[in-house]
Amino acid sequence: MTLAEAKDGQHLIILETGSKEIMVQALRFGLDSGSRIVIEKNIRGGPVIVSKNQLEIAIGREIAEKIKVQSL
Repeated sequence: MTLAEAKDGQHLIILETGSKEIMVQALRFGLDSGSRIVIEKNIRGGPVIVSKNQLEIAIGREIAEKIKVQSL
């Protein structure tokens, strides 16, 4: 599944970040393959807000659709 398909409150692990450009953006926030995250809020038609280590990050829908995740 993609990050854009995740539900509020889900605990996930990132499998793939997609293209090199997305990978670089994700790495700036400490998100890479193997990172464990929690979906704080998936705003319909808007960003997906995730948390990792007490840091909340808003990820745009277009990017969230390219990040593959798996439920924990």
